[in-house]
Order: sequence, then structure tokens, then C-alpha cells
Amino acid sequence: MRAVELLDAHRLEVVELPDPEPGEGEVVVRVDGCGICGSDLSSYKVGLFTDAVPGHEFSGTVEALGAGVSGWQTGDPTVVDPKMPCGACEDCRAGAAWRCSVALTAGLGFARNGGFAERVLAPAHLLHRLPEQLSLRDACLVEPLSIAIHGVERTRLDGGAAVVIGLGPIGLFTVAVLRARGVEPIICVDPVPDRRRLALDLGAATSLEEATEVRRTVAPAPNVFECSGYAPVLHTAADLVAPGGTMVMLGVPFGEAQVAPLMWVTREITIVGSIASSEQDFRDSIAMLAADPSLARIVTRRIGLADVPASFEELIHPTEGGKVVVDPSL
Repeated sequence: MRAVELLDAHRLEVVELPDPEPGEGEVVVRVDGCGICGSDLSSYKVGLFTDAVPGHEFSGTVEALGAGVSGWQTGDPTVVDPKMPCGACEDCRAGAAWRCSVALTAGLGFARNGGFAERVLAPAHLLHRLPEQLSLRDACLVEPLSIAIHGVERTRLDGGAAVVIGLGPIGLFTVAVLRARGVEPIICVDPVPDRRRLALDLGAATSLEEATEVRRTVAPAPNVFECSGYAPVLHTAADLVAPGGTMVMLGVPFGEAQVAPLMWVTREITIVGSIASSEQDFRDSIAMLAADPSLARIVTRRIGLADVPASFEELIHPTEGGKVVVDPSL
């Protein structure tokens, strides 16, 4: 089968791999679509999870069943939750398996081959059924939407404005989740015009190019969602939080940030991390996409496997477009 492997930093390559064979409790999923995620880009830039096939946001159809798998038939459409927690660490025992370090590194699309391929081998228990209202074409958006749902769940929505910084797919979906929860106004920030337009379509009241413009538009907000993962913007983002409010960090900043936290202390703001999503978030995401298929408008391009290496370079410094989905059939 054809697949794309990460061989080193800034080096993705289309390769031929053996077709996967399902073992006990496993299925083979033929990939319909796999989204390119910000964490995929981070891995690409530093060469993390090399010699593996990236891609953890994927859906497809069941192509083959291993021994002991019940409840699924070949041809069934499915979306896969890529996390594979250890089940034994403190987080797993506390019911927070999404924070498990194994779940965040050893799952499908990380240390284990993922969705930038024609087929993926997956444990059957990771598969979720699609309701009739959710098309297979859109189902690859379940995982990133679940991340946004989890981030919004990490704070209290007690009224007032919200600010979303960074309008990649997670930021755009955060706008959609906030809008669905009745938050208004929603103020968004991103340098890419296409993404600002998408945010307005999803329910944002205002969409700005720079975070420094926010104060001229709205008073400090009870909730600020930092979705860019760009470490130097953290101090500016925190300064947009109202006294007693919360900044949720959905982006994953690999770099160092220089901050002056005195005002964070005196205003008693809360800085909250948010990583991955729970099983409930994943189920809620399926239901939300099924109820509102128009959320799939964030996808502005579907590409074939051969286009993946060049697209990654373009997405490091995007100048246009929204979500990019890899379609191995193209």
C-alpha cells in the first residue's frame, strides 16, 4: 500500500508498505480522509516520531477483521479515536486517560502508523460508529472538534465575551463550540485572511489580524483561548483576560515564552492547559458534527498522498485556506 512516512525533520516521503494484516482484536481500516493537525506539523519540524506514518485524525471503512472482533462488518464506516492509553499510570487510574503520556505518544499517527496511508491497522475498541447524519467524508473532523470541545469544557462560561487566538482547525472549531454554547461576542485573531473569514462564518463577531488589536475592540474577556501554540504570544493573550477570568491553552507551544506575570497575580487570572479529549468529548463531537454538517466548511482542500510533503512546508507558514485533509484515493 502507499503511505507517507516521516523520515527526519522536514522530510516526509511517499513509500510502499506491506498491506496490514489484522491480529487478534484488530481491524484494518481503509482511510477515506485524514486531517493534517498542528501537532503533525510540530513533529515534522523537529523530527519527532520518525520512521512511522503520521496522521491521527482519520475515518474510513472497515476492510478486514481480526480474530475475536465482533459487532463490525467489512464495509462499515467508522471514525477512529487514535489514543492508546496504558491503563496503569496515575492519570489512567484517575479516569483521565487522555492525559496518559503513552496515549499522547504511542497511539495511531504517533509512534504507531496512522492515517496518511491507504490502510491503517487499529485495535477494534478504538472504532466509533457513525450516525446516519454524519457522512464518512466529514467524519475525519471528529477528533479535532473533540479537542476544541475539551478546551471549552476546561473553563466556565458564565457570560461575557470570549477571545480565540489562532484560527487553525482547533481555533476555528473552538469558535464553533463557543457559538453553540451561546457565547457572544466571540473575538478572533489570526494573520491569515481566509481563516478570519471562516471564523466569521462559524459565528465570530469580529476577526482581527493581530492580538494587540483586541483591546481596541472589546474589554478584557472572561475567557481567552490560545490556540496558536506560538509561545511568544502567551503574554499578550494573558493580558486580554479579565480579572478572575481564565486563559485556556489549546495550542502546544514547543518554544520558550518570556512573560511578566505580575498582572496575572494581581488580577487573579487562571492559566489552564488543555490536551487531547476524553471519550465523552469524542462522543459529543460525533453528535455535534452529525447535528450540524456545515461545520465541515473549515475544510478548504483535500489532497492526495503525493501532495503531503509539499503541503506540510506550505502549512508551516500558511497564507491561505483552512483545514487540509489527506485523501489517499486522490
